[in-house]
Amino acid sequence: MASAIPTRARRGALDAESPLYMGSLAKCFQVLEALNTASRPVGLTELAELAGLDRSGVQRITHTLRVLGYLRQDPASKAFRLSGRMLEFGHTVLATHVVRGRAQPHLDALNKRTGETVNLMELEGDEIVYVARFPSLHAVSVDLHVGSRLPAFCTAAGRAILSHMDPAEAMARLKGVRRVAMTKRTLTDLPGLSKALQNARERGYALNDQEAFVGDISVAAPLLGPAGRPLAAVNIAVPSPRWRLEEVLAQLVPALLKTAAVIGRDLRSV
Repeated sequence: MASAIPTRARRGALDAESPLYMGSLAKCFQVLEALNTASRPVGLTELAELAGLDRSGVQRITHTLRVLGYLRQDPASKAFRLSGRMLEFGHTVLATHVVRGRAQPHLDALNKRTGETVNLMELEGDEIVYVARFPSLHAVSVDLHVGSRLPAFCTAAGRAILSHMDPAEAMARLKGVRRVAMTKRTLTDLPGLSKALQNARERGYALNDQEAFVGDISVAAPLLGPAGRPLAAVNIAVPSPRWRLEEVLAQLVPALLKTAAVIGRDLRSV
């Protein structure tokens, strides 16, 4: 039997106490998120298991979404998958993303200058989301894409953003999330994370040495808005077999900080 996927819609439903909250709408997104996470066509019974919902409810939801054009159903297998119409939402999100639009040419230049993977990430809840990605010219050990999400507490981008938030707010966010180690090097204790945020604030960048993925070294600098509030973070990620930590700090960090400063100036002029 398939195990239920812990979707964001279901996690949000656990704390839904407002009379404005629509449970039926949340269930719809549980189904969509389950399909998205499965990344393959899924039949009705399995989809209900993955979404953590009863089969009859999922049957009504999938029928409605299929009629509206957001799901496709294979005539032979009866399995459901997301339709191309979902791409319209992603395109609109990216096309209207002000920070992404301003940062893109500078990120492209940084990618060409270093030859390494350059990302733009922003904070959503307790996760960081990839909103732009310029892949390395070389083989990489971690293959992610625009829309990918990672825990903020153990990523360079997440820590770069958190380090420029109000310290009390940042620590409250860290206390409220499950800090599960992703590698043997992952820092999970609050005192250690508090020190990491302090170091990032003082240096102007955050460092992640194989805490999110084995063999991945990552550095990130925040992009600050007019009031000094962090809007996103620029990140460079490299494989440890090809880069030593000392080389990352000496060769990549200066270029990273320069790019972040230029983008920050552009954003403050908007």
